[in-house]
Amino acid sequence: MHFSTRNIPQRLRKDAVEAAFGAHVRGSVDFPPDEAVAVDINFRELSGVHLAHIDSSPLRLVTPPDRTGLLYLGITRAGGGVIDAHGDSTMVKAGDVNLMCRGRLITTVVAEQSTILSLAIPRAQLLPRLANNDSLQPSAPLSMPAARLLESYAMALFSANGSIAPDEETVFARHLVDLAVLMLGGRRDEAELARQNGARAARRQAIKADIAAHLGMPELSLTSVARRHGVSPSYVRSLFYDEGTSFTDYVLGARLDYVRDLLAEPRLQQRTIAAIALTAGFGDISWFNEAFRRRFGMTPSDMRAGSSGK
Repeated sequence: MHFSTRNIPQRLRKDAVEAAFGAHVRGSVDFPPDEAVAVDINFRELSGVHLAHIDSSPLRLVTPPDRTGLLYLGITRAGGGVIDAHGDSTMVKAGDVNLMCRGRLITTVVAEQSTILSLAIPRAQLLPRLANNDSLQPSAPLSMPAARLLESYAMALFSANGSIAPDEETVFARHLVDLAVLMLGGRRDEAELARQNGARAARRQAIKADIAAHLGMPELSLTSVARRHGVSPSYVRSLFYDEGTSFTDYVLGARLDYVRDLLAEPRLQQRTIAAIALTAGFGDISWFNEAFRRRFGMTPSDMRAGSSGK
């Protein structure tokens, strides 16, 4: 779900924002007087775990105590402010990860235009897996590997087109909780479980995004990807083995799918198929033609002709 104040009159924006926030966190919202209210929020719910990506002008959010429901992890991607838990204040700046336990009345002040990724996780799914409550630190750096993985995985879920099947929702929610466990410090068995599930899924997603960004580079390789992510080539290889494929086969499939999409583009009808194949990182055109025919059951020329005839 997406909410924006863009087309809402200024006089109605406070109530609209408060109602929208209610889909993620219960509380009251106020804005500085004589300042335009501008808020954009993307929401996604996955089997009890709520995600919200918030881009907001300065505001003040007051949330009542909640000792039985949800914990809130907030990742400040830009801007900053102050979180005050009944006198215990924490300054928040870009690059901070903060946990709101909601055991007390909490006042959150967004002091400037800010972008925040917020995850609401049921206490019962998170607290029993942590080593101790001392792990519930008020803030942590986004530079932590687990925090980075959590951010990238959550943002990828916002980018997913269309609806997500219920069984997939459960898997994605479990991965998000796993990453929160790693970031906050899980019990030994729980930390290992989180590494084997959530961390691997998030790393695999990040590597797939890296591959998509570098498809056009002929030098794209297992070694170069592993180096960029600070892991070993064998680890990257194992991530694809988990899905019953290999790094090489995945890259080939991604490149062929990319060419297929380009062939259907009317604006590229004057470009040669060889030029499009080179754009996707193929260096050997004969091998490209053979691989394309094996994957799609037709030649690139036939694919283009079929697309242009629709």
